[in-house]
Amino acid sequence: MPFSRFIKVPTVVELHASEKTEALKELAQPLSKALGIRKTKSIIDDMLKREEAASTFMGQGLAIPQSRAELKDSFAIAVGRSIDGIEYDAARSAKAHIIVLVIVNQSEPSNTIELLSQVDSFFRADVVQKRILSADTPLNIRALASSWGASGERAKTRKKDGNPVIGAALELVRETRASALLVFADAVPDDSFLEQIRTRAKTIIATCTKSRFSLKDKRISALIHAPAFPVSRTGQIKIGVLLALSRNLIQKTDRVVCLSGNSRSGQFDTIVVLNISTEYQLFLSGASTILPPDVKPEVLERLLALAGEIAAEGREGKPTGTIFVVGDTNTVNGYVRQLIINPFRGYSEAERNILDPGLGETMKEFAAIDGAFILTGDGIVLSAGSYLRPSSETEIEPLPSGFGARHAAAAGITACTGALAITISESTGMVSMFKGGAIIMTISKPIEARKGIVQKISTERM
Repeated sequence: MPFSRFIKVPTVVELHASEKTEALKELAQPLSKALGIRKTKSIIDDMLKREEAASTFMGQGLAIPQSRAELKDSFAIAVGRSIDGIEYDAARSAKAHIIVLVIVNQSEPSNTIELLSQVDSFFRADVVQKRILSADTPLNIRALASSWGASGERAKTRKKDGNPVIGAALELVRETRASALLVFADAVPDDSFLEQIRTRAKTIIATCTKSRFSLKDKRISALIHAPAFPVSRTGQIKIGVLLALSRNLIQKTDRVVCLSGNSRSGQFDTIVVLNISTEYQLFLSGASTILPPDVKPEVLERLLALAGEIAAEGREGKPTGTIFVVGDTNTVNGYVRQLIINPFRGYSEAERNILDPGLGETMKEFAAIDGAFILTGDGIVLSAGSYLRPSSETEIEPLPSGFGARHAAAAGITACTGALAITISESTGMVSMFKGGAIIMTISKPIEARKGIVQKISTERM
């Protein structure tokens, strides 16, 4: 269900406070008024109590505080902005420019993970943040979110002449009899390109903001949640095809046409035709299956996104490396020893679910600890700071030059178990995936992206 229907304050609230508590009070008041709640103290107190337990700062200037109250609907949402920024997370000197307050109906055992994921995805999108922070007059955020969910801003976008790159991609789909067209939609700022797509092949949309599209749109066969971190066009294609394979949207015998580009230029500029069975060996090994049988595709999507964020942002401006081991946890646990007291011990499964976007910042904090994260196939984090001790008799394929102990441990644990491992290199930011004791995929950021991120971090810390 689109989150836009729960936005009870239609316009973005201008926040004047520079301190978190006062800013949250500013935002809670118009939302309480819209809901007919006279006393906001209980809402504010609950919100602040949650903040003391764990910060709701999501990164990229976004915070999603939560509270509970008696509501007629399942949720209630209000959005506020601060151009100058609000001192939101003192521990990391982080400022929030966009705050999305979510009130949950205390009478319903509603699952908030899906809603929070939609909210997080939507408000992280560069084009959405620019619209909110650059608006000179009060922005109707309800209308923006609604139109985005119904295929973006197509209705508001001037119909353009046919894009020759899209036309060429469609022609290749016909000539090669491809079974799917894989489009990396984040290359362009709006969704008018869908008006040009007319093909009998599957149209698979890869985007970091799934709420931008609607599966009710008959032109779209499937949506893939691609990570938001910057990668080359080859990296985009690797991730897109991997995730499509993991969801069985395409098969290893298929031919796929991939359409991608650079979001900086705002246009499609690259077309690649892949025969999965022959050419994709450049990206993946000959493993019969990509995912372990107990691992959900959405968990892989979230882990790749989180790995990319850690690779791109580091922690406090410093490079960070870590390992995620997911799936076949009963076997994996036999090869694990805790280096430290497990920081996830004692929390409920709902609080440890990687699909909850609120857990992302906690995972990034613990990524600085030596050792690995161990996760179940449905996304429950079992431990952090875990030392991997694969069997000494385990055989792994020789690793490329420059790969160290972290990569060897990831290869070893996947060789003696049925798990999947994802590593982030502290020195290069490269994200690697291991299965069956071998590397099945590597993703590198473009050099320009690395420089841009370092410059951005340096600027924010000044």
